[in-house]
This record gives sequence, structure tokens and C-alpha cells, in this order.
Amino acid sequence: MLSKKLSAVALLVLALFLTGCGGSVVTDLYVQDIIEVVEGAEESLFALSTISVESPGEEYNGQLIELLELNFRDAKNSRTLTEDYTTYVAVDVKVPILILEEYEQLWENDEAIGIIVVDMDDGSAAFGLGLNSDKLDELFAAFVEQVWDSASIEDFTFTVRLLNDTRDPVFVALQGVYVNQVPIAYEEVFELARRDVLEIRLGDVARDVAYQDGIVVLGVVE
Repeated sequence: MLSKKLSAVALLVLALFLTGCGGSVVTDLYVQDIIEVVEGAEESLFALSTISVESPGEEYNGQLIELLELNFRDAKNSRTLTEDYTTYVAVDVKVPILILEEYEQLWENDEAIGIIVVDMDDGSAAFGLGLNSDKLDELFAAFVEQVWDSASIEDFTFTVRLLNDTRDPVFVALQGVYVNQVPIAYEEVFELARRDVLEIRLGDVARDVAYQDGIVVLGVVE
């Protein structure tokens, strides 16, 4: 009986160490930046993203921070966060905001994540998430080699916080995403007053489309 208990404890310990990483990417996207990119901004614009990855243990946090800093632009403000009894390592990074015709710059500039905007030619602009699967695969491979047993796109959630920093209300059409934690199956239009925020989280299908195809459209701003 004692040997069976010891075996059970050993399996539990093994399970704790042989786990995959989990994390999230939360990006703040301002309506004014969408407008400026569509209108042909003269300088490159970037959105601020916070990348949070489950800590594999305090002794590995420095190694994890280094991996994130090596793979994302202008990574800074590294820190640890605790949520639901789980500790995460978080860093703030910049991701490019690109017009659709230039979204291949994600690969050319070795960027893992980007925001893609589309001029709809009717005064509105679509926006979406771009993912460079080649760059992300390199990062996941480094995670596996140095820290975890497994790591993949399925371990991460992606959220875009759309902030209306213009003086006027804007209307946003969304479909197939979670909006403020509510699933939106069919197209629905939301009104954002000045300084309002919409939290748009990709479901598994939208995330996997972005990973497979390089881009997924999230909504349209009018």
C-alpha cells in the first residue's frame, strides 16, 4: 500500500513539472491609430501589448523574460502577476499597426504579432490580428527546449482592447468573437462614446485562423 502511495505522489510531481505553458496577449488598439494608418501615416505606428506567460517556477523567470525580450519589440516592464493562484511573467511590448497591403512586413521584420487594418473605401476601416506563425513556432520551440514540456498556439489567448480616443462616438461591427466576455455569434454593432473601451477576445477558431492564414478580421469601425 505504501509503495502505491509513493507511486501516486511521484506521478503528481511529474505532472507538475511536465506541463505546457499557458498565457495571454492583450493589445491596446486606439481608434485614432486605425484612422491614421488608413489615411497613410507618415511614421510607423505601434500598439502596446502585454504578454503574460505562466511561470514555470521562480528559478526560471529570468530565463523566460529573456526569451520574451529576444522575440518581441521594445520589451520592457517585466514583472510577475498572480491570478487565480497562478503566477505569470508579464512584459510590455510594441506590435506594429500595418495597412493590409503591407502586412507581409510581419515576416520581413521578424515580428511575431501585428494589428492589420483595411481601408474599406466607404469611410469605414476593418481591423484584425496578424500572426507570424514562423516566428511564433521558433518561440514555442525555445520554450520547449529551455523551460516546458510543451508549448503551442493553443495555450494562448488573444485579446484586443479597442479604445475610442476620438472626440466623437464611433460604431464597431463585430462577429464571431467575445465582446466584454459575451460571445457574439452574429454581426452586432456597438457604439463607443469618447473614452469607451471594448474588450474583444478571439475564440479558438479565430485564433487558429490567424495562426494558419496569417490574419483574421475582427471587426469594422465606422
